Amino acid sequence: MLNLTPQERRVILFLISVALLGLGINFALKVNSHITKFIRVDNHITKININQANLQDLLSTSGISPKLAKNIVAYRNTKGAFRDIEELKELKGIGDYRYEKLKDLFFVE
Repeated sequence: MLNLTPQERRVILFLISVALLGLGINFALKVNSHITKFIRVDNHITKININQANLQDLLSTSGISPKLAKNIVAYRNTKGAFRDIEELKELKGIGDYRYEKLKDLFFVE
């Protein structure tokens, strides 16, 4: 049989685990098509539907502070759903520079 060192066995186990995880995620996305209404994967970047994300979803997003997450939810509650991602610029604390960093994290549907 194969005489593998413990380190080689761990590497093989890790690679098999990663492959199975990827297959599981792929299967889950195909079976649960409603998930894709909330999350979209484009060019290896996961995007979040800004109109369906709750406070916890926004807080778990890189680059979103608790204050900004609350402002996004408050904006949706007062003005309704975002029609375009550029509406983020209307929020206090989001200028052109910050908008450029955030626009690739969200999509509007």
